[in-house]
Amino acid sequence: MARGAIARLYDVDDDTVVFKRFNVKNKYDHATVTFRAKKDKLIDLQKMHESLWATRLSGGTRSGVICLEVNVVGEVARTGDETILHRDGTDQQFVLVGNVQAKPDDAAAGALKALLQAVARGEKRLSVTGYVDGWVGRWPVVLSRPAARRPRLMVTSFLAVQEEDK
Repeated sequence: MARGAIARLYDVDDDTVVFKRFNVKNKYDHATVTFRAKKDKLIDLQKMHESLWATRLSGGTRSGVICLEVNVVGEVARTGDETILHRDGTDQQFVLVGNVQAKPDDAAAGALKALLQAVARGEKRLSVTGYVDGWVGRWPVVLSRPAARRPRLMVTSFLAVQEEDK
């Protein structure tokens, strides 16, 4: 159901939506849904939330989500006590943090400190990978909460992006 909802998004390349089942259990098995944006498009987390809400996942399902891992490219800046990632091509912002509840059990924290050191050295434009806070639990509960306007993103890795890499 989640695979279908993601594939219907206009900004998602439906040829890249992959549902990989782990076959750990016989019923309600763990799986990963992987997808990417179409060329020159951006995946909007608000639209993704709305698309999933429109499916039966917002009702009486026993399935859920453990985490949502994203890769975001943009400029990083310190604002007071917060580190903000301004996503390229939009007005969307992510608050970069060292830890969130919505992550796999084996997720390692610590990349935020290295990112802050890179920003202090003058790096501004980064490609940041991490887990989005709030995307954890049974689907009806997750989807009943509105998607965050400024999602918190647990930094797991990052790369400096050169201007010609745009």
